[in-house]
Amino acid sequence: MRIERKIDDLTIEVWGFYINGNTIYLDYYTIFQKESKKKRKFTAIKNYSRLRDRTCTTKESEVPFTDEIKKLAFDEYVKTLRVLKWSERDNKI
Repeated sequence: MRIERKIDDLTIEVWGFYINGNTIYLDYYTIFQKESKKKRKFTAIKNYSRLRDRTCTTKESEVPFTDEIKKLAFDEYVKTLRVLKWSERDNKI
């Protein structure tokens, strides 16, 4: 699961989450930036990953992880849930 937030025209923040059971964990965080509006390519200027510790430029404790971000992650997860009758279990949406 992924949440993107545009800071300005040149900067984007991205949070990635890992879901295990009933818990949503922060998996990665990256700030992307591009040189100017004319350029297309964004480059990572700050990143955290729970799996790639050697390539991280920031620590987990430095990642902005506010209640707002937690709520956005929870809301995105809830959107994936479905409630069905037992007889509807084989119907794919």
